[in-house]
Amino acid sequence: MDSVSQIVLGASIAAVIAHKQLGHSTLVIGAVLATLPDLDVLLPATDAVTRFTDHRSFSHSLFILFPFAFICFAFLKFSFKRKRTKVIISNQRLFWLCCLPLVTHPMLDAFTSYGTQLFWPLAVHPLSIASIFAVDPLYTLPLLIGCVYLWRNGENEKKAKARRINQIGLILSSGYLLLGLFLQTQVQKRVEAVLQVNNIAQDKIFISPLYPSLNWWGAIVVDNGVYYNVEVNVLTSTSELSVKQDLGYGQLDVYPPALTSLDWFTNGFIRLENIDGQLVATDLRMKTGQLDYAFKFALAEKRNDGWKAISPLRL
Repeated sequence: MDSVSQIVLGASIAAVIAHKQLGHSTLVIGAVLATLPDLDVLLPATDAVTRFTDHRSFSHSLFILFPFAFICFAFLKFSFKRKRTKVIISNQRLFWLCCLPLVTHPMLDAFTSYGTQLFWPLAVHPLSIASIFAVDPLYTLPLLIGCVYLWRNGENEKKAKARRINQIGLILSSGYLLLGLFLQTQVQKRVEAVLQVNNIAQDKIFISPLYPSLNWWGAIVVDNGVYYNVEVNVLTSTSELSVKQDLGYGQLDVYPPALTSLDWFTNGFIRLENIDGQLVATDLRMKTGQLDYAFKFALAEKRNDGWKAISPLRL
């Protein structure tokens, strides 16, 4: 999800846990902790594909974040001891204050199409539930309103009301996530019905929202070197199946190492094309509009003797 959503989710959760004990500090602590997993984007990468596949890896792993939460707990415990004003908060509450903003970050990311390596370093495909668009104001606004209201009124006579509003915002945003999961199951049934009518295999399907709403959904269906797009409108109950399209693997006479990484990261939802003499790999899971896609990489160049692998470039 986008950074704003992650910040307000972390702040909102932290406030529910310990605003009564720590006041506005909880909002700051939660926002900072919820930001930390995405700092992996600052690390150097050898090429564009490595940067793409390494994002949301170790820094989003539950095996890393749980132990890191204990480090944050020890740091805050030590900081509070050094303060002149005594801070009264139980060790259990302080630990969950450190832990939940951290671990809910990758868990929220897993609901998007990108893919999150929750169980790094285990060699499993990144988790991509794909039931919410990466930037969705309808998810973010309840959290943002709750955090802003609590910040402005959390230390005056309205503080009890402010905490309730923050809790309501968290409940509404969580309910929106559940709504996305429910609608996704309904869309899958419609997609499977369309495929059955057209005698298309249903073994490999990826379903996700097409825009920042839960009305328009798209499905990518892969079947023996070809793929289909299915678009579904939830409100009008309409479905549209595209013509059969080639995945492009038949033109390969070389298999660039970066393609192996992309194929693993996307679970095979990759299209290959010859564009101006470059072998371009497109991640079919993430559309930026009706026709374009968010992630395209040039992996090789066409030479007289065939394809020559190059250092991957994002287009």
